[in-house]
Amino acid sequence: MPCLIFALVAVILRHTAVWSWWALLWVPLLLLGIATTVHDWRLSARNRWRIGLMEWLSLVLANVNLAVCLAAVLVLG
Repeated sequence: MPCLIFALVAVILRHTAVWSWWALLWVPLLLLGIATTVHDWRLSARNRWRIGLMEWLSLVLANVNLAVCLAAVLVLG
């Protein structure tokens, strides 16, 4: 499994013209951020009636900010 993940990351970095060990070091952090976001969305979907409007806005804003930051990292390299 680790070899498959490493190969996938290597292919992605090779095709995006970014090849750096620093980028490979950031990939686990990126995966952790995505997993945390998915987990939060699943939890909030189960309990959506329990949180108020401000909590929903905060959750959406945090996820939008994560997406913008990841897009900036990919675009700016």
